[in-house]
Amino acid sequence: MLGSSIGQVLSHGVGVAISPLALVAIIALLTTPRAVANAVTFAITWIVALAAVVAVLVVVGGLVGANHHDRPATWVGWAKLVIGLAALAIAAQQARRALHPEPAPPERSSERDHATLGIIALATTLAMVNPKNLTQLAAAAVTISSVTPGHGARVIASVVFLLVASLCVTVPLAVRLLAGQRATAALTSWKDWATRHNATIMAVLLTILGTKSIGDAIAALTG
Repeated sequence: MLGSSIGQVLSHGVGVAISPLALVAIIALLTTPRAVANAVTFAITWIVALAAVVAVLVVVGGLVGANHHDRPATWVGWAKLVIGLAALAIAAQQARRALHPEPAPPERSSERDHATLGIIALATTLAMVNPKNLTQLAAAAVTISSVTPGHGARVIASVVFLLVASLCVTVPLAVRLLAGQRATAALTSWKDWATRHNATIMAVLLTILGTKSIGDAIAALTG
C-alpha cells in the first residue's frame, strides 16, 4: 500500500514542482549579494510551508476516515472529482492568459525584498496561496490519507511527495552551489524562459493533472 501511495502522489509532486514563479523567485535571489543565504531561506520556507499544509490535510483526512477498512472511503472519490474540476477551471483561466498575454510589469527590487522576513513571506505565499499548488497538495493529502494505512507509512509517502514538490527550488540552488558564478547564465536563461511561458506551462500542466484527478475519481466511484 505504501508503494501504491507513493506511485500516486508522484504526479502531484511534479505538479507542485513545476512552479515557474517559484523558479523565477529563487533564481532572482541567487543574483543578490547574499545569494546562497537568501536562496536557502527561500527553499527552507517553501519546504516547511508545503509540509505544514500536507500534514494538516493528511491528519484531517485520517480523522474523517479517508481510509475505511484499508480501502478509500466513498467521499475520497468525490473529493478527487472536485479537485480535478478545480484544476481544469484554473487551466482554462491560464489558457486565456496564454492566448491574450498582458505586458509584463517592470521588475522592481528593493532591500526589503531581500530581507529575511520578505523572503519568508514570498516563499510562503508562492507555496501556499498558489491555487495550482493547493489543488495538488489536496490531491496528494487525500491520496496519502486514504491509500496509506499507518502513521509511519503516511510520513514516508509525505516525505517523498515533498522531495519531488521542492525540486523547483532545490535544483537551482544545487546548480548554484556546484557551479558557482558559472551557473549565472544558465539560471538566468531558465528564469527568462519560465517568465515568458508561465501561463502556457500552467495551462498544459493543470489540464493533465486535472484530467488525471477526474479519472481517479471515476475509477474510485465506479470500482
